[in-house]
Amino acid sequence: MRNIVIIVVIAAVGAWFFFGDTGTASSVDMGKVLDRTQTSLLTFQTHMTKQNVQKVTDEHLKVLSGFMRDAMNVEPPVYTSPVGVNLLKDSKFEGFADANQDNVKDAGEDRLFTVEIDFDGKRMIASDSAGTYTGLGMGSGLLTGMLMGHLLSNQRAAGIRQGHFANRNVQSRASYARSRTRSGGRFGGK
Repeated sequence: MRNIVIIVVIAAVGAWFFFGDTGTASSVDMGKVLDRTQTSLLTFQTHMTKQNVQKVTDEHLKVLSGFMRDAMNVEPPVYTSPVGVNLLKDSKFEGFADANQDNVKDAGEDRLFTVEIDFDGKRMIASDSAGTYTGLGMGSGLLTGMLMGHLLSNQRAAGIRQGHFANRNVQSRASYARSRTRSGGRFGGK
């Protein structure tokens, strides 16, 4: 019996070494998060155009959060369990492990990522739970401009000033993808 336990422990350590730890919040692919956020923005823009919306409000941003939540959970999902998305007061979108799928961040439901809008840099910045940042340029269009203006107004109200994102070490998508490949197991990414 003791030999079986030792073999199981050795096999588990070997599997972790070979495949890497894929069950952590930092295993969320920020490239996918940015792609799906961009898709959500396009879906949101189409929705707003159909609704003939002339001014973006906080209620509209809740709709955008819902589009983002749905996009994060499309197959293949960005995480191993369902993801919820909330808009925080500073206009930061927070993705979290939503175990009970109620889109409310409960105790024990870890933050997986955030997506922020850097209006000055005209980009979206995603960060994982390890504090690694990657960015993607923003689209254009009248409704995107209105959305960005509303988010910027909320950021300013929360105390975020011009240049806030200037000192962030934001990796390019390519650099982020290469670092993920190296950080997985011995032979590949997470």
